[in-house]
Amino acid sequence: MFAACVGRGPYQEIGDGICHARPFMLLVGKSAKARKGTSEDTPRKILECSDSLLAKENQGHRRLKVHTGGLSSGEGIGYALRDPVEDKKGVVTDEGVTDKRLLIIEPEFANAMAAASREKSTLSGTIRNLWDGRTIEPLVKNSRWKATRPHGVIMGHITVHELLKKTSDMDAYSGFLNRFVMLYVARAKLVSDPLPTTNEKIIHLARRFGSIVQTATENFNAENQRKIVFSAAGKGFWNEIYPELTRDIDGITGALMARAEIYCRMYAMEFALLDKAQQIEICHIEAAMAWNKYWRESVEYIYGDESALQELEAIDKLADEVLAFVKEHQGCSRTDLTTWFRHDYKAERVDMGLERLFGAAPARLKQTVEPRADGRNGKGKTRFWTN
Repeated sequence: MFAACVGRGPYQEIGDGICHARPFMLLVGKSAKARKGTSEDTPRKILECSDSLLAKENQGHRRLKVHTGGLSSGEGIGYALRDPVEDKKGVVTDEGVTDKRLLIIEPEFANAMAAASREKSTLSGTIRNLWDGRTIEPLVKNSRWKATRPHGVIMGHITVHELLKKTSDMDAYSGFLNRFVMLYVARAKLVSDPLPTTNEKIIHLARRFGSIVQTATENFNAENQRKIVFSAAGKGFWNEIYPELTRDIDGITGALMARAEIYCRMYAMEFALLDKAQQIEICHIEAAMAWNKYWRESVEYIYGDESALQELEAIDKLADEVLAFVKEHQGCSRTDLTTWFRHDYKAERVDMGLERLFGAAPARLKQTVEPRADGRNGKGKTRFWTN
């Protein structure tokens, strides 16, 4: 969110190239209950409060555009960041978008992966251009719009199961998925009735956040306004760690982390900006390395065992069979299910199929619990229904 806010003003020179703060993040959870979505609730509140406070204090402040409607086409991304359009006589027919900052939150990233893999889809190419900061322009004869200097940040959510099913060699090696930092996430603890963050705390954090954003960039539409460089100590440390950072990694881990060096530089710049520092210091590089380490461990954990995908596919097949049975026998009990499948699956496997159906987003089954037949306290039969 911070990277989306600061736009293309802060930058680093890497050879003849330019690096802005434009990370693409993919939160990967074990199931729909990993709390991928709720984890962003508090940061979203802080961001919205910060935008409101800055708008009151500065009439020229522009609120960050946040799109949560999903990623379905490359044209949709480009149109959201389009330049003004003129007709042949020079008359403006579309005012376009002057603020090229955009935060895209895709809670169903599996849908985006499916759309990107379709023949003739422009989504994959557009996402690559967006990460690179290049002009987005459709190759359509009658389309007259284009989006120059885009600054889009994507944050996607997906389950391990969906990611493994939809990942192909083309995705990993073509440059689509390796533009995303994959981070495995899970609930750290169970809180049955979480309390909201107080307004005082939100406002306090929002003011700090707004102050940092203003320090990082004075003009959201400016490009390459503030050059970020290493300090002498930071440069020495970077040279020291660089050989290990660029070392080849075999297999799909290496393919998915092909951009580890540039992300480490990007992170280090972000941490320096968050510190309101003038230069990238050793501590900022160390923080960036920690995030790269988390990324690598996440990829190795998710893709480390091919048998995991075979197991997931087997559970998928079972879940489909359970769903078909429930459709034909609405209100069936767990005993009905285990009895029906007793020759093919153990009761524990049937439970896994049920868990897959309930863990889908949205859930594909619902259940009701009846009172005990004998009138005593406690649960009676659980019955299952299709949504």
